[in-house]
Amino acid sequence: MAEKQELLTKLAEISLKGEREIKSIDQFFKTYPDLDTHDGYVGQKIRLGMMEKEGYRLVGFKLGGTSLAKLTQIKDSLTAGTFAPRKDPKCGMLMDYMQLPEWEPLRISELIHPKIESELAFVLNKELYGPNVTAPDVMMATAYVTPAFEIIDSRFHDFKMGGQADALIDNVSSARFKLGRVKKDPFEVDLVGMGVRTSINGTYTGFSAAGAVLGHPARAVAKLAKIMYEQLDLAIPAGSIILTGAICASQKIHAGDRIAADYDTLGSIDLTVE
Repeated sequence: MAEKQELLTKLAEISLKGEREIKSIDQFFKTYPDLDTHDGYVGQKIRLGMMEKEGYRLVGFKLGGTSLAKLTQIKDSLTAGTFAPRKDPKCGMLMDYMQLPEWEPLRISELIHPKIESELAFVLNKELYGPNVTAPDVMMATAYVTPAFEIIDSRFHDFKMGGQADALIDNVSSARFKLGRVKKDPFEVDLVGMGVRTSINGTYTGFSAAGAVLGHPARAVAKLAKIMYEQLDLAIPAGSIILTGAICASQKIHAGDRIAADYDTLGSIDLTVE
């Protein structure tokens, strides 16, 4: 057990060093193929402790693999080796340094090989805890929903991961995120049929509906509560920002890009890349 803890600490350090030095790293599964999902979450929790020791603060959580479009993309282009991607969602940590202020551009020089995803964010006003949280529980505990961009940036070479633990130890590629200006009570928004349309430099790159995320994005938050309880023994605190996962497949971004997404009655969000 002590040896496993030491190994996971070493891998978390490598992942965080890759993020800080803006250098990609070897996939862990090539050297340690037997690491499982639980090991991955233990490594992620160790990585969280390292970020907190640097003085950063946990502000929320993100989910990955919650839509068919994203699962297909993971299977087709983001998986290394012969490993199949996980069919159930996985979660990562959002730190305060990752949040982009409303008018601040994304500085691509701070990242390795970023991609952008249009998502729906939930911000809670009540704690959620335990394995039996339901979508209605999530709706009742939500202060508001808002559009969001998540910028993901795997620290692994070629943005490819394998095994059960790689992505988890690497904090599910969490890098930056931005929230929209419009905030609404979740009961005032059609969280299933709301269309979401994304463009880069005026060219549409994705169109879907919020319900592409597990049929209803509140289900993703309920899944998060279950994962947090079972794998990390943590609650989702009141005030947490939760990114519920990519509605469409992620897109590569480059310096000079202007990205926009509109969310029907929930307004729009935009981002400039420098």
